[in-house]
Amino acid sequence: MKRRLSLVCFFLVILYGTVVPACGHAAAADGGEARTDSGEYLRPVLSVSPREIDFGAIGPGEGTRSSYLLKNLGSGPLLWSMDQPEGWSVFDNRKLSGTLEAVPAELNLHLSSLTDIVESPEKNGKIFPFQLTVETGARSITLRKSFPAGLHRQSIRLSSNGGSRTVFFSFRVAGEESFPVLDVQPLRVDFGVVAPGKHSSRRIRLANKGREALKWIATVPGGRTAAAPPPSGRYLSFRNEESRGVASFSPPPYLRDTLQLSGGWTDEEGYPLASGEAPILHYRFSGTGILLYYIRIPGGGNLVLYLDDRWVTELDGAADRREESDFAVAADLPDGPHVLTVAAKAGKVVVEGVRVFGPEMQKGPAGWLGVVPNQGKTTRENDYLSIVLNTRSMQPGLYADRILFSSNGGEAAVEVSVEVAAETALKLIDVYRFSLAGDYLYTSNPQAETARISAKGYRKDGLAFQLFPAGTPGTTDFHRWYHPGKGDHFYSHDATGGGKPLQGYLYEGSIGAIATSRISGTRELFRWFKPATSTHFYTTDPAGEGAGKRGYRFDGIAGFVR
Repeated sequence: MKRRLSLVCFFLVILYGTVVPACGHAAAADGGEARTDSGEYLRPVLSVSPREIDFGAIGPGEGTRSSYLLKNLGSGPLLWSMDQPEGWSVFDNRKLSGTLEAVPAELNLHLSSLTDIVESPEKNGKIFPFQLTVETGARSITLRKSFPAGLHRQSIRLSSNGGSRTVFFSFRVAGEESFPVLDVQPLRVDFGVVAPGKHSSRRIRLANKGREALKWIATVPGGRTAAAPPPSGRYLSFRNEESRGVASFSPPPYLRDTLQLSGGWTDEEGYPLASGEAPILHYRFSGTGILLYYIRIPGGGNLVLYLDDRWVTELDGAADRREESDFAVAADLPDGPHVLTVAAKAGKVVVEGVRVFGPEMQKGPAGWLGVVPNQGKTTRENDYLSIVLNTRSMQPGLYADRILFSSNGGEAAVEVSVEVAAETALKLIDVYRFSLAGDYLYTSNPQAETARISAKGYRKDGLAFQLFPAGTPGTTDFHRWYHPGKGDHFYSHDATGGGKPLQGYLYEGSIGAIATSRISGTRELFRWFKPATSTHFYTTDPAGEGAGKRGYRFDGIAGFVR
């Protein structure tokens, strides 16, 4: 028995580089935890794997990620900390540390080459600044160091009460001769709500961040028999293609009932960008947890998160360059309705969307997703691909899967999600807003009014709200008038104007049906009036999109819309 224990101790010393106190003492006969002769449990033992990470070639402006797994192979709390790697400068002078018990922890590394190239005074050659971000849980530190072109091997030392470990990572500074690097954006695509039997498409960008030619191919899911399960939780994107390039952001149609914004929100490639005074976002959801996706940008501000009116945390939205981030706001919630509130302050931050946990996702049938084109060769240009959705033969429900992109410059997976609605779902009417010097034109058929919009120079502000089809119970026609002298459009569900003097106004018909009292899923359409010009403005924003500061005063509720 002693000889066998001695051999075990010998291998433990070789494996962990330290002496385990239990060596030379008896193990529990029932297979339980080993104890010393005095009855004490084994002390903590730190294990780190892998011992070395190879990041491969990294060229200017490129980056890559990997991670170490930290485990406690002994008993009791293991307190560990990361020593500052030699030669690296730390941004904030913080020290990364943590506590391990039964649950392992990941030490995530993001190594990236910055775009600046500095001339080396010693060799009159080029050196390349690198940034290393090390994260574990919600904590992180950022370090920097410059390297010449070539192969480099760096070490990280972890100290703990369960022994010290030294791990390594290597990479090659590619300089001007960078290998091809696959970059696909966005990595999450949400089709929203689509009726059965319909086709839809979304555009994504595929780029080569390297210098050599990139050869790639896309593989679509093979149907319900595929081994990989669907992604966990329902991803919902706040992106609205109709908002791209317009002055203010408005939620995509299928989120009109659940996503509300007030204060200053503008468009950033279709996403809501907090910009202006007191931007606040409310998202109503039903589930057991929620994760927020946001984009950090140079000079970005902070996001303050509340769940069901309770403060959760404040997130830093600033980064050296544009960087996608996420934060798990809550888990293990009572399955039911909740409200996530995002308040932005001290700068601009892009909010991408959320992932709601609780709803069960399923894989679609074979052929429900396609990519056009599905393969190609890319040098330095951007290629735009279409992800095509076909809901034929799909039953109502929530669907999600991944499209895999393989190449000689890496791999990427694009998550695709959609809700297939019941065929009996009410077909709402989209109403778009156009503006011209204080005149606001709301129309449900902009194509039919193209000549008028173009001739007068109206600017498209995007999707404003949704009305109901004619004859929907609880609704009536929403009428439109125009006064050429004032340059003002007026709207009312009352065909006589609801007490509004209509002298000089020309009737232009109905733009859809509006609810005259609150019905399920509706919200107020507020009317504002500007006495100085006798013009009107309509919005679903309770704050009037800042109308009060532009000389408007609140003029009542015009009706209830989606």
